[in-house]
Amino acid sequence: MNETEQDQLEQEVTATKEVKRLKIKFLDKFFEDKEAQIFELFKQTPLGSVDDLNNMHHQLKSLNALQTEVNTVMNTGKMAEMSLQQELDK
Repeated sequence: MNETEQDQLEQEVTATKEVKRLKIKFLDKFFEDKEAQIFELFKQTPLGSVDDLNNMHHQLKSLNALQTEVNTVMNTGKMAEMSLQQELDK
């Protein structure tokens, strides 16, 4: 592994640590609260209210996209950490 590759892996590990800290401190509660809020709105929305249902659908999709991105960053960092550890073990 060259120095550039090692630097990139170290940056990914650092980013993962930052995201994990944010996830624990803020994002987990935010995701939970927002999902509950959308579900409550859904339960209260009349069947014929297409615009409201569509809006909730888009909110949920956006929330899921953000959750997926957070998980991707964390998984990438885990893989980078494993790669760095393998290099150290050589």
